[in-house]
Amino acid sequence: TPLLQKHPKRIRVRPVVPLMIILLLASACAVVRTPTLAKIVLLAPFEGRYREVGYDALYAARLAFADAAESQVELLAIDDGTQAANRAAALTHDPQVAAVIVLGYNATSPEALQALGSLPTLIVGDWGAIPSGDNVFMLSNPVLRDQLTTSTRIAVTDAAITSAPVVGGDAFALDGFQLLRDLLEGVTVLSSSALPDADFSARYASDQFAPPAGLLATLSYDTAMIAITAAQTDSPLQAITTTRYDGLNGSISFANGYWQNAPIHRYQYVDGVLTADDAVE
Repeated sequence: TPLLQKHPKRIRVRPVVPLMIILLLASACAVVRTPTLAKIVLLAPFEGRYREVGYDALYAARLAFADAAESQVELLAIDDGTQAANRAAALTHDPQVAAVIVLGYNATSPEALQALGSLPTLIVGDWGAIPSGDNVFMLSNPVLRDQLTTSTRIAVTDAAITSAPVVGGDAFALDGFQLLRDLLEGVTVLSSSALPDADFSARYASDQFAPPAGLLATLSYDTAMIAITAAQTDSPLQAITTTRYDGLNGSISFANGYWQNAPIHRYQYVDGVLTADDAVE
């Protein structure tokens, strides 16, 4: 039309300028209001024969996050797999990772622990792991493995055919072990983790997808709580090093990379159910 031909620029430009201002203001507001999240990574098996280890810890950690009600920290679960060292190394490139919780044989291998660099690392259980630096903390009594009659890193398939009587570590408490073994009589399990009581089991099972709480569930919960608290500080490593936490498993503090005065619980199978026998120092 004659009007469009006479004033083309005025008609096209007027709506654009206010729109650009609105978008810029909205973008600026979004940047100001978006919180910087800290991440706690759970590196554990979520596939294969040992997947129950990862999921047992995952639902326990989720319960800890729900109880902590901390919106500035998020949980990231990563399957360790056969490439645990590579996946661990990748975490060192994310500045938001405040701490890493590890379980299982692959995630606690020397290669994986070394690949985590200086990231604060919390090992739940024994798994035959060795703290490789000032940033690695093991939630287990260091003398526990001296009382075992099997390898600390025994495969669950080998554990299932080991002659009784036998004293094993956390792997001997797995459902996979129980399913593979014909007779549970004569099997003793040593662990620094306390079995979940009725209250914890009920709260754990409030997630409809959660499996029955396993032996390491309570210790995974306490570990997640320690990591959540540390992630809210300027120095998570320092916070974990000096932590004094009272939780489901008693008082937790660290000395030389190990849980100081950690208990050693003795469990045996009674009618197919893992049952507390006593505690030894």
